[in-house]
Amino acid sequence: MSIPLSPETLARARQAQLDQVAKAVDEGRLAPDIAQAMTDPHTSRWIAAHGFAVVDRWEDLRGPATGTLDVSTGLQRGEIPAQLPLDDKRLVREVYRAALASADADLQIQVLNPDLLIGMWRPGLTEPSIMRVWEQRFPQLPRTGN
Repeated sequence: MSIPLSPETLARARQAQLDQVAKAVDEGRLAPDIAQAMTDPHTSRWIAAHGFAVVDRWEDLRGPATGTLDVSTGLQRGEIPAQLPLDDKRLVREVYRAALASADADLQIQVLNPDLLIGMWRPGLTEPSIMRVWEQRFPQLPRTGN
């Protein structure tokens, strides 16, 4: 059984999180656009607490376009195998969703293929706040209005 928190306790916790994010930006440990996404009130609690990564350069994305994708254990969820045929669009979308939300930039570089990413870029691929950051950084991506 959980005990409900008072509005004051929730407000203090929210302010502490905002202060931590602002400090990380000031210290150069967090990009301002990612900080803004993390503090958006519509962002999930998980993203607000853990953040997410975005590659620095679009040109660095070198995931395979055909054949199979070697899926690291950090991106394997549910029925996603370690070797994923890229013609299984549904599971590829799940791996891309996981990579955008929880992979570091190095893993995103290995997994994400720029052409495949453009092809599946539509609302619902990942959280709107994450999509906004990617769209702001990379004009190659179609605008989703997120």
